[in-house]
Amino acid sequence: MKTIEKETDCGTIRGLMNDEGICEFRGIRYAAAERWKYPVPVNNWDGVYDATSFGAACVQMRTYDDESLKNPEPFYYREFRKGMHFDYSEDCLFLNIWSPAYACGAPVVLYIHGGAFMGGCGNEMHMNGTEFAKRGVIFVSINYRLGVFGFLCSRELEEESGHTGNYGLYDQVEAIRWIRRHIASFGGDPERITLYGQSAGAMSIQQLVLSPSVKPLIAGACMSSGGGIGREFAAVTPVHDSLSYCARITKRLGVTLEEWRRKTPEEVLNAVKVSADRELLNHLCPHIDGNLIPEDPAKAVSEGKMADIPYLLSTNSEDMLPEILNRMAVSFCTSVNKLHRKPAWYFRFTRRLPGDDAGAFHSAELWYTMETLRHCWRPMEEKDYALSNALLSALCCFAENGYPKSPAIPEWRPMSRPSGPYLEFGDTGVQIHA
Repeated sequence: MKTIEKETDCGTIRGLMNDEGICEFRGIRYAAAERWKYPVPVNNWDGVYDATSFGAACVQMRTYDDESLKNPEPFYYREFRKGMHFDYSEDCLFLNIWSPAYACGAPVVLYIHGGAFMGGCGNEMHMNGTEFAKRGVIFVSINYRLGVFGFLCSRELEEESGHTGNYGLYDQVEAIRWIRRHIASFGGDPERITLYGQSAGAMSIQQLVLSPSVKPLIAGACMSSGGGIGREFAAVTPVHDSLSYCARITKRLGVTLEEWRRKTPEEVLNAVKVSADRELLNHLCPHIDGNLIPEDPAKAVSEGKMADIPYLLSTNSEDMLPEILNRMAVSFCTSVNKLHRKPAWYFRFTRRLPGDDAGAFHSAELWYTMETLRHCWRPMEEKDYALSNALLSALCCFAENGYPKSPAIPEWRPMSRPSGPYLEFGDTGVQIHA
């Protein structure tokens, strides 16, 4: 890695260039926000901005609960975080850019990480945009507010700001707007921004493509293991349905907003710990707020109000709740294609990863879609690299022209019915299911 400097419309920025000629700009502040207030954009800086190290992730449970000391090691810790260092803060609105050195008008992929809206960040072990950039696509990952910091809602906060909740989603929107304004300075095309998210990231994108304020800003959407409308799982309900739950949290913090905001991040997290996991997933998550999410998403989809952009959805064979996630994705794809507008494609990832018996587990495909297999502890085989090349090539073609066409995969038609057509990326390679 060598240090480089670049002139942008925000000011001078210092980043890194790797041996393959890919530029990395890490930890760029795209917005700032006080606790339970909506983000304020950051569009310039004084002096030279140091973008040679990643910014802090949002404070989350693992901030104060060292995963490395647990026995046995948590599955996802071993998979994506073991041996890595992360900083944590409520001041966490940072993005990272990987771009070809001489990019000009390149398509852009914005990756929104998963983690049940409770954890994660934009620079875990599998998240690296080098291979996208080598194929001419600028890759951006972001941090956003999570859990109680990103999705608390209350009447007091509603009185203060006019609406409440969804702080983490508003962070994501501000990141999209930052890219629209400034990505040309890094060689990107602001009119070709494709959103890509997995799990909670995909669930976020599902809401963004239905939001009137976001639809004009994006050119495509990829949603892995979380796209579609949830009913049994990941249902999006009105803010007011969660006010009583959130009131139990804030009662432990004090009486006034000022008291809530004086508590340390650890005290805030401790106020949430008494909740059952199911309550967290039901209440500290996206809600219909009458603003960013103006109406019931299921109703919006039934009325064809999703953004008129191409879509690419996927699920895994050993996914979390595989049948439900599969049904959500397939239903959304067929709903889109019935409109005869820009199409929706679907693929199923079934490769049973080597090294254990977890199979094609929830988020397993990320090693392949980002082609970061060399960072993985698993004994990857030649066919894994071939599968990864096929998947990443399809994603880059999708970002380039809205169609996942690539010499590495068979001809792939949009999903017209629940049984197909779709592509399977599995143990025996890539197969078409007509």
